Amino acid sequence: MMRIVMLSMGAFVWLVTEVLPIGLLTDMAAGLHVSPGRIGLLVTGYAWLVALTAIPLTLLTSGLDRRTLMAVLLGLAGVMDIACAFVSHYALMAVMRVALALGHGIFWSIIAGVAVRLAPHMPVARATAWAFTGVAVGFAGGIPLAAAIGQWLGWRAAFVVCGIAALAIMGGVLTLLPPLPSQRRHLDIPALLRQPVLRYIAVLTALVVSAHFTAYTYIIPLLSAIPHTPERLVPLLLLVYGVAGIGGNWLGGRLPWSAGRMIGIAMLALMASHVLLLASGWSAWLAWVDMAVWGIIAALINLGPQSYAIELAPHQREAACSFCVTGFNSGIGAGALCGGVVLSSAGPYGVLAWSAGLAGVALVALRAGRSYGGRHVSSGGALPYAAPSPDRTRTS
Repeated sequence: MMRIVMLSMGAFVWLVTEVLPIGLLTDMAAGLHVSPGRIGLLVTGYAWLVALTAIPLTLLTSGLDRRTLMAVLLGLAGVMDIACAFVSHYALMAVMRVALALGHGIFWSIIAGVAVRLAPHMPVARATAWAFTGVAVGFAGGIPLAAAIGQWLGWRAAFVVCGIAALAIMGGVLTLLPPLPSQRRHLDIPALLRQPVLRYIAVLTALVVSAHFTAYTYIIPLLSAIPHTPERLVPLLLLVYGVAGIGGNWLGGRLPWSAGRMIGIAMLALMASHVLLLASGWSAWLAWVDMAVWGIIAALINLGPQSYAIELAPHQREAACSFCVTGFNSGIGAGALCGGVVLSSAGPYGVLAWSAGLAGVALVALRAGRSYGGRHVSSGGALPYAAPSPDRTRTS
C-alpha cells in the first residue's frame, strides 16, 4: 500500500505544481512586473502544451523503466519548481513552465498503469482511486496551503517548498517502488493514432472535463453572485467542495459500477445540481448542497476517464491514458475559454446553464460510444487483444 501512497503523493505535488500560479497570481504578477493575465497564461498555456505533447512524449518514453521514469519526472518537478523561485524575468518563468508541462503529460499518462501494476490483486478503479487521492487532497488542502505559504513567506518560498516536496517524494519512489520494466518497447505510433477507440477516449474526456471546468474555473465569481452570501463564506464553500472531493475519491474506488457508468452518473449529477440551483433562483442554502455534490462529481471526473481508458484499452494502458490526458487538458483549456466568454456575455447564470448543457453533450457522446465497450485497442492495428479479466475491471 505504501507504494501506491507514494504515487498519490506524486500526484499531489504535480497537481499543486500545475496550478500554483493561480494561488499566487497577484504576488507573482508584482514580482515579475507583468499583468495578472500573463500569470494566468502560465496555467492555461501549460494545459494546452500538455494536451499537445502528452501522446507523443508518452509513446517516446514507452521503453523506459516506469520507476526510473517516475523518479525522473518528480526530479524534474522539484528542480524546476526551485528554479522558478529564483527567476526574476517572465520569459524565464515561461521556459520553466514549458519544461514542467512536458513532464506533466507523461506523469499523468503513466500513473494509472503503474498503480494497477503495483496492486495486481486490487480492482482497477480502486487502485486508480488510491493513486488519485493526491489530486483530491491537493484541491482540498494543497493549493490553499501553498497560497498561505505565499502570503506568509512570499510566492518564491511556496515554489521552494513545493520543489523540496517533489524531490523528497522522488527519493521515496526510488526507495519503495520495485523495478517496473516497460511492457511495450516497440509501439507503432501511427497505428495507435488511427485507433478509433483512442480518439474516442480523447474526445469524450475533453467533453466531460469541459463541462466541469466551464463553471469551476470561475467558481469564485459564481459563489460571489449568490444572494445573501457574505464574502467570508466563500472559503467555507470551497472547503465543502474540497472535503466532498476527498470523499468522492474514496467513493469512486468502491462503487459497483463500470467506469463508463461512473462518468454518466457524474454528468447527470452535474446537470441536476446546476439546473436545480438555477431553478431555485440561486438559493443560498442550495449552494451548499451544490458545492458538496460538485466536489464529489469532480472526484469522479478525475477517476472516471482514466479508468474508462484502461477498460477500453487494457493492454495499452499508457497509450490510452495519454489520449485521456490530452483530452483532459484540452477540456481544461476549452472549458476556461468557454466559461470566460459566457460569463462576460450572460453572467453567472449563463455559465451554470452552459456547464449543464455540455454535460448533456458528454452524455450523448458516452451513449454513442457504448459500442466501444466490447472492443479493445489492438497491437499495431492488427490482432485485437482479449478483453480484461472481470476480476480486474470490476470496482468492488
